[in-house]
Formats: sequence, C-alpha cells, structure tokens
Amino acid sequence: MRAGIASLYLYAMGNSQQCDEVAVFINSIVKQDFSSPWSDNVMKLSDNLFADLQMGRVGSILEKINEQKSLTAANSANELVSSLHDSRLSGLYENKVDELNIDFTVQILPFPLEVIDPRIVRIAPGKANELHRHAHETVFIFLEGEGKVVVDQFENLVKPGDFAFIPRWCNHQSINTGTTDLVFLAVADFGLTGKSFVGNYHKTARLKAQ
Repeated sequence: MRAGIASLYLYAMGNSQQCDEVAVFINSIVKQDFSSPWSDNVMKLSDNLFADLQMGRVGSILEKINEQKSLTAANSANELVSSLHDSRLSGLYENKVDELNIDFTVQILPFPLEVIDPRIVRIAPGKANELHRHAHETVFIFLEGEGKVVVDQFENLVKPGDFAFIPRWCNHQSINTGTTDLVFLAVADFGLTGKSFVGNYHKTARLKAQ
C-alpha cells in the first residue's frame, strides 16, 4: 500500500493542478461521492493504490489457500454442525418498518468462516425485507414457508427446497406470501467481497427507505 500512496503523494507535489486532482480523488473516497471525475493520471495511479489495498486485505486468505494446511480449529465434533434452532446462532441484523411492510431478522452461523458467509433470514408472514443491493453474490436456500424473490425486473415464487441466485449489485427483495415465517439460508461470499470492495461497503449494502 505504501507504493500506491507514495505515487499519489509524489504526483500531488508536482504542481498545484496535480495537487488539486489528488484532492478531488481523496475527497470523493472520503465522502463516497464520485460525481466529480478523476483525471486520467490519477485514475492510473489509483489503480495501483486499490490493487495494493485489496491485496493487503485478502492476501492472508490467499496464503492460507496455497499453504494446503487444515484450518480445523474445533475441539469437539458438535462445533462443526449447526441447525435452525441452535442456541449458538447470533443475531446480526433486524428491521421492522410497518409503513413499508418490512419485518425480518438475520442470524449468523457459529462457524469461523473466512470467505463464505451463510446467514439465516426469517421474514414474518405477509412481510418483506428491504429492497437492497450489495457487492457479494448470494444463493438463497429456502427451508420453510412460501414467498417470492424479486431480482431487478424478475420475480419468482419459492418454497422449501428451492434455490435463488442473487447476482452482484442487483436490486433484490424477498417477500413472504404465506401464513408462517419464510426462512432461508443466504450463502454469500461476503468474507471476500467485504475485504475486496474499496470504500464504505456497509453504506452501499442497503437502500434507504423508499
């Protein structure tokens, strides 16, 4: 990362115009506002900087993959299994907004995962989760209830045993059309994309109420 920062610093020191170009770049990253275009020179320098940032974040994962060593850290067999009613499930996120018909919870499994990030989502009868988008790709595995999954302009009815694919950056929403909770396992590569995405990842993940 030092090489990328050093390159930007040296470029900014060249003259006042170049200093202004780098200032625009830095402000857009800090404010997550990319309405002001970056100059071609800053674009080239930023590519190196972002590559350095990403490697710094995911480099340890790549090293473990290539070491070919078992990462099993369990002390007992039951640490490697879980279930829908496991007391070790931990709450991650919940939202209830009556006027938007939103009512759902998200739990995470008790496994020390690095790349995949399976989450149990429960949506109340007749309710939905938020319309949102994110960098990670996801597969939904439906376990209980009946519902509908919206992916951009497409809609599909779902039931237990069905799978749904959620591509990166698509607008999507799950809606419970039944009389019991809609429960599904959302398996995403959040552990990878959360580290690879440059910027405020959580700020991009969910749309504001609309």
